Amino acid sequence: MYIIEIYQCGDFVYYYDNERKLGRLRAILLNEENQQYRLRIQKVLDYSDLPGNFKGELRQNRSLSGEVWLQDEPFLTITTSQISEKVAVDTLRITKILYKHHTHWRICDATFSYQHPSEYISIRQPPSPTIPVYKLFLDIYYDDFRTFRNVYHSFVPFGGNFNEFEQGKLMEVNGQDAWVIAGLGVVTADLPQGNDMCGVLRHNANKGCRTCTASRESLTNFSQDVPATSRYHHITDDQFKEIFDEPATTRQRRLCTEFGLRTRPSILDRLLRERHLQTPQDVYHATAGKIGRLLKLTYDLRI
Repeated sequence: MYIIEIYQCGDFVYYYDNERKLGRLRAILLNEENQQYRLRIQKVLDYSDLPGNFKGELRQNRSLSGEVWLQDEPFLTITTSQISEKVAVDTLRITKILYKHHTHWRICDATFSYQHPSEYISIRQPPSPTIPVYKLFLDIYYDDFRTFRNVYHSFVPFGGNFNEFEQGKLMEVNGQDAWVIAGLGVVTADLPQGNDMCGVLRHNANKGCRTCTASRESLTNFSQDVPATSRYHHITDDQFKEIFDEPATTRQRRLCTEFGLRTRPSILDRLLRERHLQTPQDVYHATAGKIGRLLKLTYDLRI
C-alpha cells in the first residue's frame, strides 16, 4: 500500500539534515540535466537554535507553548529524500523572524518579511491530473513619454478577462485540451511612472522610494536596516485601507505623507501580484539620482 503526500510551496515540513529539523518549503526546483527535484527550505528555529543574545526566560517559556522562529536567508537546498513529513500550519506559532544586518543577528516582527505567494494567491486545480499545464507571465513596460504613449490595448485580446487566466482556464493548444494559467510578471517603467504603478508618491517626496520607507536624507545611509525599512505588500494594503477609511481630506493627506503613498492604489492591484517586488527600480534613473546626490554632498563639503 502506497500513501502519496502532495507537497506545495509554502508548506511547513520536517526534514533531515544530520538531524530532524523544521523548515518551510519555499521553492521546488527541477534539475533539467538529471530530471531530479531539489527543494529550497527556509529554516525554522527552535529555542535551542537561537543566537545566545536572544535567549532568555521569556522566550524559553514561549517555546514550551510551541513558539518557533523563522530565519531569513540564506535558504537551504535539499533532496526530496530528506523530507520527513508535512506539518499542519495551525500547530505552529510564529511571530518573529531572525535576519542578519551587517553580520549581526537581529529580530523583528514576522510581518516585516515578504509573504510567500501561497499566502495571498489561490488558483483552481486542473480538471485532470494528466492534462498539460502551461504557465504564462506577462511582463509590462509602461511608456509615458514617446509617440505611442497613449495607445494601449487590453491584456487579453477579443474581450477576454485576465482574471480568468489567473485562476486557470481550459483551452485547446495544438489540438488538445490544456490548462492555461497566466499571471502578471515584472512591471517596468521610468522612475515617476514606476512609483505610480506601485501607488507610491513620486520620487521627490520625502518617502518617494517604491521599495522602502526611508526618508530622502537616509537613502545614502549605508547602515540602513533594509528589512526594517522595506515596503511589504500586505502592510501597504493596511495603509491604503487606513487612508481610504479616513473621512477628512486633510487627515488623508497627512497619512499619505506619513506612509509615502497616493490616495488610491494602482489599477494593477486588481491583479494578483506583489506590487513592490514586481515593480523593480529603473536602473538608469536610480543611478542618476545617486550621482546627483553625491555631487550635491561633494559640493556642500567645499562650501
